[in-house]
Amino acid sequence: MVAIKNLLALLPIVQLGSAAITCLRVGQTATAVWKNAAGKTCRFTGIVGSNFGRNAIGSDYSCNGRCGAGCSGAAVGNVYTQDCFSHDICSYFHSASGGASDPNCGPAFNAAVDDTALGAINGCGQTNPSNPISPPSAQPVCS
Repeated sequence: MVAIKNLLALLPIVQLGSAAITCLRVGQTATAVWKNAAGKTCRFTGIVGSNFGRNAIGSDYSCNGRCGAGCSGAAVGNVYTQDCFSHDICSYFHSASGGASDPNCGPAFNAAVDDTALGAINGCGQTNPSNPISPPSAQPVCS
């Protein structure tokens, strides 16, 4: 509940008038896009709802694209969106921490705040998958 309150507290800094929430369906292919700390645009194509297991720092990536930690972390419904997918993939590969303050994934975190808070009322909620752990075999491409 504390995590949800923290996310909702960030809503005033998000320009909701210009924000867009793009729902994703579990099982579909999507491309995560983010800008890393070096200013390079990174891309990784994967499956929404995929289960990478835990990353190098032990964080749960069992439902990639879900707005919230893993398949069971604090969330407002089981919402899957493009911004949450981009943040999850960025966070997995960069071992991100600190939310908005992370140098690699902070902007992706900020982009996902409105999705996390409003995705359910925008029709992005669905049932979480139960996929076996399958770490990615590829790395993001950053240029």
